[in-house]
Amino acid sequence: MMSREMRIDEYLTRIREHAPAEANADALGRLHRAHRETFLFENLTIQAGGRISLALCDLERKFLDEGRGGYCFEHNTLFAAALRELGIAADTLLGRVRRGPPHRWCRTHMVLRVPLDGEVWLADVGFGALGLVEPMPLADGASSPQGGFVYRLRRDGCHWILSARDASADVDLYEFTDDPQTMWDVEVANHFTSTHPESIFRTSLTIQRSAGAERVILRSDTLSRYRDGRLTEEPVARDRMADVARREFGVDLPPGPFVFEASG
Repeated sequence: MMSREMRIDEYLTRIREHAPAEANADALGRLHRAHRETFLFENLTIQAGGRISLALCDLERKFLDEGRGGYCFEHNTLFAAALRELGIAADTLLGRVRRGPPHRWCRTHMVLRVPLDGEVWLADVGFGALGLVEPMPLADGASSPQGGFVYRLRRDGCHWILSARDASADVDLYEFTDDPQTMWDVEVANHFTSTHPESIFRTSLTIQRSAGAERVILRSDTLSRYRDGRLTEEPVARDRMADVARREFGVDLPPGPFVFEASG
């Protein structure tokens, strides 16, 4: 999947950044934030019945040419390719989202481990609106306030656990381990996550964005908005979904029916 050079100049233009003079932590932070605030987190390809390709040419077509977004495997694969082009090495790790009963957690999330400036950083541009806006030190007890949330990392045996606190509560987001994964490991996880009938990406449609202290999430029949970590929600009737997607995200929904409607 990484057999050719990335269209790095077009990527940088799209995220309104320039190639950093040095491959350092400041550059990583600027690129991470710019990527997060440029590209949507969404699963419209899955909901329209399509397949998710992690080939670099397909990611570039989707993100750069079509102005689209995607989910974790797409975002972090593209971001890792951009970092490599700019002289920043990143290890691919897989994690388990801590949602639902623990016996059903599995490695359906991708993150990046980035050693820079004598430290190791957790980078993740693909967890959606509630995820990291900027990278944070990959260290036990590390804490990072970002856009109305406070993120914390803790070590529990062989696992790293990332949690987030908004204005009202703490919640564990996901866990991961230090063992690097191959891109075929990622392909296996991507296939399961995009095709299994019980995957949340098949049972609901979602579009999400982050900008400053605002995080906005459309998940099927609910629009959630965080401002400075404070949550408000409103129901979205099916016949309003297209209008909400256009107003909040600038997205024209593909014609239905969607996969989540058939599975429901």
